[in-house]
Amino acid sequence: MAPEQALARLAKALRLMQSASAPGQHPRAASASLARRASPFTGYDVRQFAPSPWLAADQPRWQPLSRVRAPAPVTGWLADAGSLTHRLRKLGDFRVHPLQQRIAPPTAQEARLLGLPPRRAALIREVCLHVDDVPVVYARSVLPLASLRGANRVLGHMARRSLGAELFRRPGAQRCAVWAATFPPETLPVAAGDMPAWGRQSLFRKRGQPLLVAEVFLSALWPLSDRATAP
Repeated sequence: MAPEQALARLAKALRLMQSASAPGQHPRAASASLARRASPFTGYDVRQFAPSPWLAADQPRWQPLSRVRAPAPVTGWLADAGSLTHRLRKLGDFRVHPLQQRIAPPTAQEARLLGLPPRRAALIREVCLHVDDVPVVYARSVLPLASLRGANRVLGHMARRSLGAELFRRPGAQRCAVWAATFPPETLPVAAGDMPAWGRQSLFRKRGQPLLVAEVFLSALWPLSDRATAP
């Protein structure tokens, strides 16, 4: 798909979102209808879009990474300034499994972190990253539509490709801020084990344009990480 067509597709989806809610129609029903029409993942095994449980009530409560006290092995992942995709590929066969994607307003918390006006739409994408067919990271990215112009248009059409790999492609994105939080496993949209999961949220700038990427490390990651660092 040519870049001009990609941008036109995003603009059309935004217009659909603004007009989808007919009089008397419940907003959530209109949202689900739009998701079916606007999703670029047609043909993939994708769930119907709905707000992730872990975002209910504008959760989680992200804290600056410098204020967080996590176990040493976890801190090594939270504070890693490099590409998560590159690091996961060192552990085994890496795959991206799309969960859902749509154009919609981000949460109030995400909008504040991005400096977006209230209800300003963004491209929201959720995926699960697998190593050797095991889910190890749940990721949610929020890309303001204004950030998807010019050479950044490719970021809106990743499908089964890694967003992280594209972010670190030259010119590499700048990671401007990092926050961290823990998540009860029952609040995550993917299986996360029995213990709270650690995650981080990063504010990137790619070609000067902002975007958010949240990554939650699932329990299956730690045995793989330990095995990779064992003498």
